[in-house]
Amino acid sequence: MTTALSPAPATAPAPAPAPDVDPGRAPGVGGPSLAAARPDPADLDPRRALRALEHWRADGRDAARFPYRAVLAHYRAVGKNAVGAELLTALRTLRPSVPEGLLADWLPQVVDGAQGDYDSYLGSPVYASLARSGAGTEPVITALLADLVAIEAATLAGAPAGRARTRAALRALTAAAGLPGAGDPATEDGTDELVRACADAVGAARDAVPAGVLRAVELTLTPTTRSHDEQMFIRVIQIFEAVFAAVARSIGAATEAVATGRADRARELLADATRQVAGTSGVFRVLTTMPKDAFAVIRANTDGRSAVQSTAYRTIERTSPELHRTLLRGTLDQAELAPVMGELDTAWGAMKRTHWGVTMKVIGQVRGTGGTAGASYLREAADVRLFPALG
Repeated sequence: MTTALSPAPATAPAPAPAPDVDPGRAPGVGGPSLAAARPDPADLDPRRALRALEHWRADGRDAARFPYRAVLAHYRAVGKNAVGAELLTALRTLRPSVPEGLLADWLPQVVDGAQGDYDSYLGSPVYASLARSGAGTEPVITALLADLVAIEAATLAGAPAGRARTRAALRALTAAAGLPGAGDPATEDGTDELVRACADAVGAARDAVPAGVLRAVELTLTPTTRSHDEQMFIRVIQIFEAVFAAVARSIGAATEAVATGRADRARELLADATRQVAGTSGVFRVLTTMPKDAFAVIRANTDGRSAVQSTAYRTIERTSPELHRTLLRGTLDQAELAPVMGELDTAWGAMKRTHWGVTMKVIGQVRGTGGTAGASYLREAADVRLFPALG
């Protein structure tokens, strides 16, 4: 039997959001998100989400009708780290009884609390299920970039200093989605023109993405703080994780192709992996717009959530040497695959060096997210090759 949730007394004050961002700053780069700066007053109070949960439970607990909107509105208004114990407890009690599906995949990222890790921060279970369902990497990245562009463009009227980030995000979206104007510098001087260009690109991109992917992207933005920059940061690392997962799958499949003597298939897979890695350059340009003080806020609120925990990234660096060993043991001529393997190795190394450079720009030598050594750790990692035996 489900225990009913008792709404808080009508006179109970709404909890104060954590002091994670200067509320006096305009929403946008370096300031609060729109959801935090201009919330519906009811979204600051957890009682709306608690009542919605109670109605859902009383109405049959249909997972397809779960009140995501009410829960997410509160989370984004106050920041995940400021969500109160009553709502967290209500959500945690659901997990054991929720059947497999979107709701079961989504709940870990909203109840992780102090036990959160990289996967729960990104909503990795949701994206893993998308991959198993056959959703391609390109639609996921397109949807993530479209949401990022929409978020950035929405703040431009009040914070025109965000134009550089918005342009960078728009360029990345048009290139990834193959939209007309891909590669255009998007240097419109007027804010209105840039906002219109963003709206057009976002609409076209979303029209080309399956509804299930758009829904997953919508639900997996649960920042720990009220910082606008954290919303960008989450979308960027979700994109990188999608790339890493795709590259890991390609390397695994290429190894199987090599083992069975299918050189053409292996080349195709490795070339696709190289394209995915090379495509991250535009996303890095978005990341360079992060103010140092904004990243300090994110770092302070994401302890234990580090990209070094990425299973896909570790899989790439662990299994890529096995591809070369399989090639050497098999019947294929190494010369058939060495060029494309070298291209992937070069692209992977360039990506890691770019990451190191961006980190130096944004945070310098201070500690990274999750307690890593930051830039020095990335500098050492940049020297690790995928296929060291290639010479």
